[in-house]
Amino acid sequence: MRNKRILILFTVIGLLLALTTTAYATSSAQSATASLVGTWKMTLPKTPNGPELTEALQTFFADGNFIETNNDSHAGSTAHGVWIGAGNTYLNTFQVFTFDEQGKYNGKRTIHASIKLDSADHYNAHFVTDSIDLAGKVTKNVFAGTLEATRMEPELP
Repeated sequence: MRNKRILILFTVIGLLLALTTTAYATSSAQSATASLVGTWKMTLPKTPNGPELTEALQTFFADGNFIETNNDSHAGSTAHGVWIGAGNTYLNTFQVFTFDEQGKYNGKRTIHASIKLDSADHYNAHFVTDSIDLAGKVTKNVFAGTLEATRMEPELP
């Protein structure tokens, strides 16, 4: 009888240990190696030559694709692009369609960013923007600047 109770006790402890370890492993939001993959909350300070953009959500997909949505309708449409890199250094290129004050399409912008992760949850970047008019004429380096972003994390309701 005593051996049966001890066996049941060890079985229960073993199951609790396995469940606790599994729950911890699946709740870990970050991999052991820092990566750009994920969704980031980005802020861009206002500059004299730049758009009124102040906040954006950027998502870097594991397959190298990228999408960004911002809070400024004058900054352009939802951005689509690509990224490459590893470790703490990345390159990102994306485009947005642009519109005039009446909402009429008037061209696009291509943004090139050099990103440096300074932790698993924060990065700084330098970017340059080219403007492309309706005739396809490219004006290089229309504006440039720096930005920073923090990783979006899951939150309990």
